[in-house]
Amino acid sequence: MQEARRDIWTPLAGVLAALTFFFGLLFVADGPGNNDPDAKVLAWYADHGHRLQQIIGVYLLAFCGLFLIWFAAGLRQRLRAAEGPGGRLSNIALAGATLCAGMLWIGAAAAVAVSGAKSVGGVAGPQTADVARFLPHVGYAAILIFAMFGAIAMIDAASIVALRTGILPRWLVWLGFVCAIVLLFGLAFLPVIAFPIWLLAASVVLFRLPAFEAEPVTVVSKPAS
Repeated sequence: MQEARRDIWTPLAGVLAALTFFFGLLFVADGPGNNDPDAKVLAWYADHGHRLQQIIGVYLLAFCGLFLIWFAAGLRQRLRAAEGPGGRLSNIALAGATLCAGMLWIGAAAAVAVSGAKSVGGVAGPQTADVARFLPHVGYAAILIFAMFGAIAMIDAASIVALRTGILPRWLVWLGFVCAIVLLFGLAFLPVIAFPIWLLAASVVLFRLPAFEAEPVTVVSKPAS
């Protein structure tokens, strides 16, 4: 049996995931409006500062995905220790976080495709505003809908395990269920703030929890030949 150990990396990754998500999405989404005239849209993408801001946002969301997977792996380990053999819900939590990270990366890539192609790829840029309007909305759909559905799977699975086992405080359980409902309306943009809120709250709780025993390692001996 391995010794109990205190995990500081999981809550740290959760805090970093929350911060990089918030600022990354803020930078990526700061683009021309849907109702702006074509000339204003093209002029926005012609500005190097605007494009650089979006590219920085992409890197922040890329790091968010990494931190989220790290956080979810640590969360799964603690949930599985409480859930017991099989750990179906614990596995769902990790799978949901992985889906969320993947859709964040896909969405970020689409949302800043125009800025990245012009600044990094040397592309002359769109000649009409249609492409510059369409691609970011593909990215926003991936982030605000599909990535948030992955987050919902992670949050709901963790909340159900905590409700059954008491491994996490009851207030965090109910906060998780509320955040999961709010994230269903992520397409409206503002509701996605529930995601970093839950990450921060869960990270604080995990940091304050006592050390726990890691899963025992079973050594299987090879049969003698």
